Amino acid sequence: MAFIDRLFMQQEHPEGNLPLVGRHLNHRIDLETGESLPPSVDQKILEGSFSTKLTIRCDGRMVRVEGNPSRWQRMDNLFGLQTLDECVGVYNHVLQSLNLPPFTKNTRIYHRQSPDGKKAQLVGNGAEITAIDWTVNHQVGQGNELAFIRGMSSMNISRGRPAKLYPDGNTCNWGEGSTWAMIKLYNKAVDLRKHLKRETKKATEYQDARLEYIDNLITYCESQGVVREEHSLRQAFLKRHNLQFYGAVTEDQFYPHLQYIENAMKTIQISHDEHESIAHQLLAAGAVNTIRQANTTMSYFSLWQHGSDLRQVLSESQFYEHKARLKAIGIDIGQQFDVTRMCPTLRRSDVIQVSPLAVPDWYQLPKVAQSNILPFKAVA
Repeated sequence: MAFIDRLFMQQEHPEGNLPLVGRHLNHRIDLETGESLPPSVDQKILEGSFSTKLTIRCDGRMVRVEGNPSRWQRMDNLFGLQTLDECVGVYNHVLQSLNLPPFTKNTRIYHRQSPDGKKAQLVGNGAEITAIDWTVNHQVGQGNELAFIRGMSSMNISRGRPAKLYPDGNTCNWGEGSTWAMIKLYNKAVDLRKHLKRETKKATEYQDARLEYIDNLITYCESQGVVREEHSLRQAFLKRHNLQFYGAVTEDQFYPHLQYIENAMKTIQISHDEHESIAHQLLAAGAVNTIRQANTTMSYFSLWQHGSDLRQVLSESQFYEHKARLKAIGIDIGQQFDVTRMCPTLRRSDVIQVSPLAVPDWYQLPKVAQSNILPFKAVA
């Protein structure tokens, strides 16, 4: 069920003479010799439908594309493209529209000559993957997202890296800022609500249908409790494991490097706990008539919880009055408090069951060959 969420690729064409594609053309001169150096270009952002973007650059020899092929020309990417060929098909469709050569598969890999003292590097005759994100959607049950993410944040995974849990509890990652790899868990419904609701500000012919689709998507993620797992594999990681050569590697070769979360889930049992204050429990049980009575009894419960003998604090009638109220919710202040035997505010505790997220029948899956790039001028 893993799919590709981001892909950076590049390919060098030694013969050159390709159109220069970018935002600016920079002419450079060596100040010591006065010699003109090859021109360089910076990256150009291509805009497609639904505020989607790809970044592209060609300096006459090297073609580079960065972006999210699963998101291109789509309102969302809850489910995306599962193979490298599909993703490259999206990029090649765009390159063709810009009169640039397509990314091709590597058919030969060899060692490139390197300076003395430097490690020899492998190069190929096709496209190179410089970064890739693999994604899995987990279904943890409605309302369990925060408990699941918080529970997983207690684990050190992927070479013992500690977790960073964000203050709102909706995101946790391991290896943030790493040039090697980063793993991330986040609440997908919250992410969709934050990024897709901007569509409400756009007045278009199809706005009503789009908003209905977005609302259905967010509701579906909330009802299933969708937590997304992402593995960002950077260039250093890909080169270390020889995963950078498109055509010479398969999707199966990436999967062993995507098992850290799966392995961690096998060693930890995460529960979703619901807590309720003593005062609210007393009111719900009908043991008191007013919130003032509930708060008074809760204050004596707190004293008992901290080791006080309420028989010495209260009169006999008061003691039995509060004892009767608390027994209605299963607490006996006639016994000594023992934290190992009870959690008075815990109302429910369920073990979270994790399963793959199913694709609903109304979901709009990605189509590889579609393009609606806003025009710009390429310099020949």
